[in-house]
Amino acid sequence: MEPCIQVVVRTEKFKIYRLVIVILITICLVFSPLITYAKSEEVKVDTDKIDHFVESAMDKLQIPGIALGIVKGDQTVYLKGYGISGPDKTPVTPQTPFVLGSTSKSITALAIMQLVEEGKIDLKAPVQRYLPWFRVADEEASKKILVQDLLYQTSGIAKYDGHIGMVNGNKSIEEHIRSLKNIQLTGRVGGDFQYSNLNYDILSGIVQVVSGDPFSKYVQNHIFKPLEMKHSYDSPKEAEKDGLATGYQSIFGWMVPTEQLDHRGTIASGYLISSAEDMSNYLVAQMNGGHFKKNKILSTESVKQMHNPVSPMGDGSSYAMGWSVKNNVIFHVGATENTYSFMVMKDGYGIILLANSMDFLVYYDQIVMGIDEILHGGKPTLANIPDFQNTYLIVDLVALAVLIYITWSIYGLCKKRMKWKATPLRIMFQILSILLFQLLIPLAILFYLPKILIAPWSVIIVFLPGLGHFLFLFAIVLLCIGIVKTAFLIRSNLRGKKKLNVGTFS
Repeated sequence: MEPCIQVVVRTEKFKIYRLVIVILITICLVFSPLITYAKSEEVKVDTDKIDHFVESAMDKLQIPGIALGIVKGDQTVYLKGYGISGPDKTPVTPQTPFVLGSTSKSITALAIMQLVEEGKIDLKAPVQRYLPWFRVADEEASKKILVQDLLYQTSGIAKYDGHIGMVNGNKSIEEHIRSLKNIQLTGRVGGDFQYSNLNYDILSGIVQVVSGDPFSKYVQNHIFKPLEMKHSYDSPKEAEKDGLATGYQSIFGWMVPTEQLDHRGTIASGYLISSAEDMSNYLVAQMNGGHFKKNKILSTESVKQMHNPVSPMGDGSSYAMGWSVKNNVIFHVGATENTYSFMVMKDGYGIILLANSMDFLVYYDQIVMGIDEILHGGKPTLANIPDFQNTYLIVDLVALAVLIYITWSIYGLCKKRMKWKATPLRIMFQILSILLFQLLIPLAILFYLPKILIAPWSVIIVFLPGLGHFLFLFAIVLLCIGIVKTAFLIRSNLRGKKKLNVGTFS
């Protein structure tokens, strides 16, 4: 090649290279603001406002400790621990393990869907295909309950029985499921929604039979490990070594650390243990089609199926698989006897909040709603947060009044002599007073309060300590007083006495 031609070629190549470089620089200059903006949008969180709101809410609700995780897209953008994890005053951190409550159900549902993808479980197959020994009281209904009925809470098993199971979990998963053979279904199989913890307890039995591993081991290997959930457990003993948060309950307005019952058989429905950091990883996978970093725990189609609302819950929400859905917001609340959790996915954000206390008179749901409002540029007000002190001031005053009434009634019984003219009007007043205050009211408390709360007294006492004990004993004592006074009244009238050795009645 001639020298002059070589020079021309090199010159042309140089021009082309320069043109390419200019084009690349131009592209960078044009699109770099957009890239910067996108990144800033992902991590833009008003942490000061969130911290102030959470700490103020904790103070108003007397919550000892909270852990918070916030996810945006495929990243955890905020992790924070607030308060103390227990009586030893150890600060809560994002790695502090908490007992989750019913947010455990979505993890159980995920395990089922993983096995569905592997072809090991058919959602439309009867439960007895996998657990041939599974029975409820109705033999025919037992054969009809499908795996999907358990997931969608449409098995016909009652919420009441699910609550009973919460205090009868001190046995293995299989023993717990076998103990259901005498429960009566209260709904049609595959019919209306009835939230029952037992549905998810049965699912855990299916997981371990189909996979060949104990439920806890399966969850550890197929969910916790690939999602790098290093502070997640199925056993309190293991979690205690990692600083498990101590649960607190309110007893007449005093927050007291309490111990949980043995829940070996019911971990799948409410007693898995995790941290805010770990559950943030879990939310990332749920919000990104089953992907977390380079790991894939479920297909995008199966994740969508998990989030698809199927069973109307009657309050505008519908139940999916371990999730509730309302107005495109996917969430679940968890509450044990002494811990609380709230997990939600909304508008590209995911929030997990864990608390080491629970009070069924002042719900904590408004905390997450306030955080969500801050994330969307709003200004939540503490007026929406229930007032712990005012609530218990009223409760304690009513309890004091009841205690005075009982004391006065017992004093009247113990008084040996009392001047009282037995006129027909006074006798009628005595009878009506006994019927109302010493018979009807205590009987209503004993027999109808469990129906209203959809829980037996054994559960009410565990989940409402102090107040539950007080209500039960109050009803028993009033009933005894009423029976004794009725006996005195009958005896006095049979003897034809004008004076009754009976105390005054309110």
